Amino acid sequence: DFELPQGSFVMPIIASANRDEARFEEPDRFDVHRNAQGHLAFGLGNHFCLGTALARLEAKVVLENILERLPNLRLAGDVSRHGSFLVRGPSALPLHF
Repeated sequence: DFELPQGSFVMPIIASANRDEARFEEPDRFDVHRNAQGHLAFGLGNHFCLGTALARLEAKVVLENILERLPNLRLAGDVSRHGSFLVRGPSALPLHF
């Protein structure tokens, strides 16, 4: 449990979703095999995304095609990350194939 004092400033940051160490082991590490049950990527309850199945299928098709066409794809340097707390993810992903 956590209590916020009255009058506290709260700034929800969507980029922090699914980064709870109590829920996900090594939450900042990308792991395609992680059991992500309960993640918030597609919303929850009444706000659950209707396009979830299509988005997952599109991602699967794209990744399978990339890996099939570029079987030697590998990281070619350091991954640069955005310097913003509002945006998560790489700003540069050098790849070699």
